[in-house]
Amino acid sequence: MVASYDHEADCILNGWVDEHHVGALADASIVLVVDLREHAFMVDYAPSEKEEYVGAFFRNLNWDVVQERFEELR
Repeated sequence: MVASYDHEADCILNGWVDEHHVGALADASIVLVVDLREHAFMVDYAPSEKEEYVGAFFRNLNWDVVQERFEELR
């Protein structure tokens, strides 16, 4: 999952990118990314525990940093 700031529309866009090298939006800057492929969490979580991985990601996310990134882009 990727949250990007669209400079032209002045809004946040949420989307999915299936490959690391394709799928980025033109004129949008990344604010937050969550890697949901198994390689991102398989050391700590089983494939069936993706929900726990996502929960841990958001519990440990520093929202102040995300807010700072967003404000810098605006």
